[in-house]
Amino acid sequence: MLIFLKLGGSLITNKDIPFSARKETIKHLGSEIAKSIDMFPELKLLIGHGSGSFGHSAAAQFGTRTGIHSLEDWLGFQKVWLAAHQLNQIVINEFLDIDLPIISLPVSASLVSKNNKVYQWNTDSIVSSLENHLLPIVFGDVVIDRELGATIFSTEELFSYLVNILHPNRILLAGKENGVYSDYPHNQDLIPLITPGSYPSISNKISASASIDVTGGMASKVKNMLNLITLEKNLSIDIFSGEKEDNLFKVMSGEKIGTRLSR
Repeated sequence: MLIFLKLGGSLITNKDIPFSARKETIKHLGSEIAKSIDMFPELKLLIGHGSGSFGHSAAAQFGTRTGIHSLEDWLGFQKVWLAAHQLNQIVINEFLDIDLPIISLPVSASLVSKNNKVYQWNTDSIVSSLENHLLPIVFGDVVIDRELGATIFSTEELFSYLVNILHPNRILLAGKENGVYSDYPHNQDLIPLITPGSYPSISNKISASASIDVTGGMASKVKNMLNLITLEKNLSIDIFSGEKEDNLFKVMSGEKIGTRLSR
């Protein structure tokens, strides 16, 4: 069983307070990951996390997502890189405190894109880490782009590429919200199941994000994940809240919580 798990930026940071990490939340998520690994020793897990109030704040300021056009832009690129890696180091530290065998594999050092598409990415280190019972972690990060100078790849975009290489059974997207709502931000009408067939009739009801999110928020997330469902026959994707204690463990154990995307 191979699972891709994303810890959303809204979950692990205070998304409306720049450079503010939720360390206690990160720690309890790490504890639930450890509990799952103890319960299911054959589980292989690729972890990703968003940039939240770290990377998105800097990226919005410098416009890095749309490309690099000047010396000032390149200095902004460096600041976005620093912000994303500062959050990653916090996540690493919290997970190491509970003895999770985390190894961070940032794409800013390994991936080159071309017009926002992966051009080159040596994923051998991810594959080897998984084979040897380590927990590789990727995250939203800046990358060099052969057409745009540089850009930003979200965790979902990294997962989308890796699906074709690693063929996970499940993708789990743990955020702050309970799932996908048709009435965001009122959050009274949770959508329990989304399929490629049902999506066209509800797509205009799915909002982006109330906070700064340069990669599109929930609307973009659902659209991109449904594309994977059509490509991977046995893949299911769960979008749920990681806030409530034991939610992550329950979902990793197979319980359905939140919104499921499937065929």
